[in-house]
Amino acid sequence: MPYGLGVGRRVSCGPECAHHRELARLRRDLHDGLGPSLAGIMVRADLLARLLSADALPDGGELLQDLRREASAFLAEMRRVLTDRDPVELEGRDLAAGLAVLGERMSGAAAGELDVRVDVGPDVAGAGWDSQVAAFWIVKEALTNVVKHARASVCVVRVWVDKGVRVSVVDDGHGGLTESGLGLGSMRGRAAELGGWCDVVDTGHGVAVTAHLPEGRTSYDHAA
Repeated sequence: MPYGLGVGRRVSCGPECAHHRELARLRRDLHDGLGPSLAGIMVRADLLARLLSADALPDGGELLQDLRREASAFLAEMRRVLTDRDPVELEGRDLAAGLAVLGERMSGAAAGELDVRVDVGPDVAGAGWDSQVAAFWIVKEALTNVVKHARASVCVVRVWVDKGVRVSVVDDGHGGLTESGLGLGSMRGRAAELGGWCDVVDTGHGVAVTAHLPEGRTSYDHAA
């Protein structure tokens, strides 16, 4: 039946539908892009409340400036999501520099209690941009889970090239692995769009996220 006919009938839309894909993108980008910024703001707000209750006003003033910077980053990320641009950390930067900025932000979101170590192979810069962006989002989601749930002191991020872009994010925490929520599905979905995979494993002394992002067409290219 042509579109617009059949009053009251709900028109289905499969995964290949452009409207469905756009809704999926917005849902995922809102989670991956804005979630970490909100998490950082909430952590700093909790610390500020404790400092103020202890009458530690000098430290509280510094934390207020951190909150302002994090709120500014949140607004920039919201604009990025609405205009479907690359992550703000990658604007004018390569993946190595973008992940370095991200690592510093995530360490700050954990009040400096998390040491984020980033190692990006020199050949990653020559990989496809779609793979690099997907790698960034997977790392960002993994680090967000570490900050929110893992109670880790060290998290090591590695990105290198081996028949595509490979990603590894390993922490020494004590939690954070759950199948509920959007996080794991988002990471796996970004890898699957490139024909790759993403795996999350509890190692017994932390969580390890690994992903393979092969070069080539995305899973949606056939619908273009």
